[in-house]
Amino acid sequence: MANFISILKKKYLLVLLLVSFASTIFSQDVEALKQSLTVTKNDSVKVDILLSISDAFAAKPNEALVYELQAKTIAEKINNPFSKIYTYCAIGNTYDANGETQLGMSFYKMAIATAEANKNEMMAADIYSDLASIYKNHNILDSSLFFNFKALDLRKKNGDKKSIAISLHNIALVYRKKNDWDNAFINYNKCLTLFTELGDEKNICKTLTNMGMFYKNKLIYDSVFYYFNKATPLAKKNNDEYSLYQINLNTALCFNELNKYNEALDILNNLYKDERLKDDVDYPWLIYGLGVANVGLQKYKEGIDYLKDALTKTYKKSNYEYQGKVNASLSDAYEKTNSYTLALQYYKAFRVYSDSLYSEKNTENVNKLFAVYKTKEKEQEIVLLNKENLLKDLQLTARKKTSLLYALGLILVSIIAAGIFYLYRNKRIVSRQLEDKNKIISVSLKEKEVLLKEIHHRVKNNLQVISSLLSLQSKSISDEKALLALNEGRNRVKSMALIHQNLYRDDNLMGVDVKEYIEKLIDSLFTSYNIEPNKISLKTDIDNLQLDVDTVIPLGLILNELISNALKYAYADKEKGLLEIKLNIQNDTLILGVRDDGKGIDNDDLNKNNTSSMGHKLVQSFLQKLNATMKVEKDNGTNIELSIHKFKLT
Repeated sequence: MANFISILKKKYLLVLLLVSFASTIFSQDVEALKQSLTVTKNDSVKVDILLSISDAFAAKPNEALVYELQAKTIAEKINNPFSKIYTYCAIGNTYDANGETQLGMSFYKMAIATAEANKNEMMAADIYSDLASIYKNHNILDSSLFFNFKALDLRKKNGDKKSIAISLHNIALVYRKKNDWDNAFINYNKCLTLFTELGDEKNICKTLTNMGMFYKNKLIYDSVFYYFNKATPLAKKNNDEYSLYQINLNTALCFNELNKYNEALDILNNLYKDERLKDDVDYPWLIYGLGVANVGLQKYKEGIDYLKDALTKTYKKSNYEYQGKVNASLSDAYEKTNSYTLALQYYKAFRVYSDSLYSEKNTENVNKLFAVYKTKEKEQEIVLLNKENLLKDLQLTARKKTSLLYALGLILVSIIAAGIFYLYRNKRIVSRQLEDKNKIISVSLKEKEVLLKEIHHRVKNNLQVISSLLSLQSKSISDEKALLALNEGRNRVKSMALIHQNLYRDDNLMGVDVKEYIEKLIDSLFTSYNIEPNKISLKTDIDNLQLDVDTVIPLGLILNELISNALKYAYADKEKGLLEIKLNIQNDTLILGVRDDGKGIDNDDLNKNNTSSMGHKLVQSFLQKLNATMKVEKDNGTNIELSIHKFKLT
């Protein structure tokens, strides 16, 4: 139910208490509510009563709509802005529940227009938030983000921290549904700060749980358990059973991934006993987890039974992915029991679901592109129609005027008109030819843009696969030097993957927003080295630049090495520190600076200790590529400044 409906309930309770109908409110007696309509003469109260009656018919949208439309008539008659807003939102919510979403949206927009006309920004923000929630439920995620950001802007103007935090949390949920986990995590961090300042333990718990889910998606299990362990006592303190269920279920699934099957099975068996969970959207993963844990403990019969049961379930959020995992696990279980025919059968099913998941994502992208194309095509048709109508009007006016001229004037005008028509006809032919060529060029350009975006997308995916493989490999390595080298290699791969992610997402396919890229790179490195927010403060001075990809790749790898060195070595003996990053253009030279206030290093130390390291060799190689010079100074820490002479803006 939308926010305004809950607001309406509160307002209705207060009003009817004042008119002595309290017993009607608490008993939810619809007949008594109808009777109260005949008693009160206050039209605003009538609106509230009608909407409360409609709320009693929430499960029957058609019946609820009858009372809501009556409320709308009264609200518009008395021109009470609050009554109109509540009524429009209630009608919009009912139409959406009845499957008539577009009609519902039109009433929400009427509510927004009314709120804005009365300069009630906080009410408008709440409506925007409700709209965003509806679009998210219908998986129209770009529209959901748009309205969430509209709500956030209005709430920031008002300065209400709790409503700002709620908007940030809603934005994070949409990014998570888009599988844009990095942006989701950024917004979770922001809202966690606000919820912590407010002491809102319930929302702190939910946010910490979601941050744990971020690291589960990244396969960084130590961080998963860190956030889940912080959320658990808050969930227990506030009797938040659903958060505890989410924490326990996902902890068990992580234990399965870490081959800790006994720990996973203890948790999953306890959850399985709770009959209430059978209706939860994530219940299929509980059954799947039981199957994997039992197979991992070589209890093949029990495990296969659970996995077959899981196969009958539907995971509404991403069923192709879910069914693919279940079939893959069944294939693995049958292979371990030497049932190779069945193992092959379920492996083939896994491949079908895997291919279907890929096709579904591609189809979604193609549909979005086609929708944009059709919109542009319609706009072009409207422009041409307007031009033709304008031409007809001019011709009609010209004929009226020429009727007043003498015969000689008619002949002269006819000659001129014939000349104009000849020129106009030739111009139309040339225009059509040019328009046809432009369409061909435009279609070709769009196809190439889609292809180039797909290339960047695949490169980004491949780099992320490499990063994940390195992460998995690191779990089986005990040698600290080898583990450090793997992690450093993984960070370098991630720095390049971020570039291709930006290119795939943005319209500029050849250039990268360097400010956004560097901020994401820093966040990634802070996460990789488990830097606590209160240990190292970050200060940045980065110009808004669009740099060519051939400049950004070596620049990003250099920056990756410099920041990594600072995080690893500079603050070893300090409780707190400051890291400063700058990137500016000065006198046709690109200046990159990295400064820390750690123990410091000078040129002699740098040359003596690190000339043979992989990182040093990479930096020196890319300095040559960028025609850059590097200056290292020891000044209450280490100050490294690069002067880059070979770079390209886009």
